[in-house]
Amino acid sequence: MAPSGQRCEPVEYNVRDLIIYALGIGSRDLRYVYEKDPNFAAFPTFPVALYYKGTSFDVLPFPSPILDAFPVPEVSGVKVWLDAGITIERFAELPSTGGRFTLEGGVASLQPKGKGALMEKLYDVKDESGKTYYRMVDVSYLVGAHDVDAFGTTLTVPVDVTKAVGSRAPTWRVEETMEAGVACVYRLSGDYNPLHLDPGYAKSAGYEHPIVHGKCTLGHAARMLLNTLAGGDHRRFRSLQLRYASPVIPGQTLVTEIWDLSSEEFLFQVLVKETGKVCVS
Repeated sequence: MAPSGQRCEPVEYNVRDLIIYALGIGSRDLRYVYEKDPNFAAFPTFPVALYYKGTSFDVLPFPSPILDAFPVPEVSGVKVWLDAGITIERFAELPSTGGRFTLEGGVASLQPKGKGALMEKLYDVKDESGKTYYRMVDVSYLVGAHDVDAFGTTLTVPVDVTKAVGSRAPTWRVEETMEAGVACVYRLSGDYNPLHLDPGYAKSAGYEHPIVHGKCTLGHAARMLLNTLAGGDHRRFRSLQLRYASPVIPGQTLVTEIWDLSSEEFLFQVLVKETGKVCVS
């Protein structure tokens, strides 16, 4: 059964949060990690951190209070929640000096899929005047879910990159190795899920090693795309949609392949060099 109503919760960030997030996604670009840089700004995917940190500036439990504030339907058999995909659309730039906003929305759909279920949450980031800065659709995969009482219309449809581009070679191909301690830094942006740091917890969830946060992988992919397509200029970011195809282990090398469809539209996929598997597309 769908949870009743939507919620509106306060969120807040400061300059330090912007820097920590940028460092957590591997950025060393002074525009995102040095507050005195004349072009200092929030990295375009930073708002994904807001629905974990809420208004807190301290270590948080998992799930965090703001995650618990948004009602979700009861689903039987769930062993673990995994990031499955996300769509981010920007309407206005967040202030680089910090700010207070509201996060409005909630669960939009729930559908059975494979040996689990897909849940979509739709969120808008707004200021006190009601101006919308970002809209995000966050997709989670509920491992082990069964007897799912489906509802809602699916908002995001994954693109089959291989089918879309056929035999065409990528226009750009870039590589970057994730730092071994990436999860130690990224978690400071509000996602303290032990799956990404605690070996014992990871094994109990079916993984040999802790895996990188899905939204940390998102940040790395977004950064490689922005650097390649826009010289790292956040002002040229409009929207991004991706799905998570397989987990990444800290220290692995990401290979981002990009195809241009037009001057403003691109398809991409990210592979793990060590395994050859697609992790994001």
